[in-house]
Amino acid sequence: MTSFPSAKTAWKATTMSGIGKAISRQQTRPANRARGMTLVELIIAISVLSILTGIAVPAIDSAQRARVAREPVNQLYSMAREVRLRAMSEQRPYQIVFDSEGFKASRFYHPYGGREEFDELKMKLDQLDQRDAIIEASQARSIDMSGPQDVDLQREQVEEGIRFLKEYDLENGVDYKLRFWDDTDWIDMNGGEFRRWVFQPSGMCEPLKIQVQSEGAFFEIEFHPLTADVKRERSWVE
Repeated sequence: MTSFPSAKTAWKATTMSGIGKAISRQQTRPANRARGMTLVELIIAISVLSILTGIAVPAIDSAQRARVAREPVNQLYSMAREVRLRAMSEQRPYQIVFDSEGFKASRFYHPYGGREEFDELKMKLDQLDQRDAIIEASQARSIDMSGPQDVDLQREQVEEGIRFLKEYDLENGVDYKLRFWDDTDWIDMNGGEFRRWVFQPSGMCEPLKIQVQSEGAFFEIEFHPLTADVKRERSWVE
């Protein structure tokens, strides 16, 4: 006598068979998908990368040119703020001097001197520093080489001028011009000029404009005579 499975048993068998086939198909799909990039996909990826590179490189280059031209402006602004605060706190005038090499900030001590006074005073200060080093070494050996008192007075006079000294040298390829309130035209500082920007104990300074230009970048800044803050600014970068 032939026996047939019940309807319930047949349904279970069909369901298990269906699940088994489904599992089998799912297990084979990742193997089919684990393939390399096609030639079309590779070309698309290279094209996208080329476009992004073409956009990024000019942007980086422009940012670099802007940084080179902006750096002197930032340095001058920082110097102006510091010498103004020093002039007000010490109730003594301070200055920023300009020449073809860059900017120098120091205490104002000689209205008619030139760039040579900085070299001369720094040389004197170096000599006194060397002398002090010799004296300290001699005192360590119990040898008195302090010398006369007028030497200490000389050092004090020298330090009055350059106790505070900051210098900023321009990078190659950077040109700049100045225009004070009584100037009828811009002064090209790369031509060997020497100018002073004096800050009074009241905190006031002479109105000043500066133009800085390098390859593909330009900045023009106007400083406020009361606060030494940036009053106006315009710029462009290629």
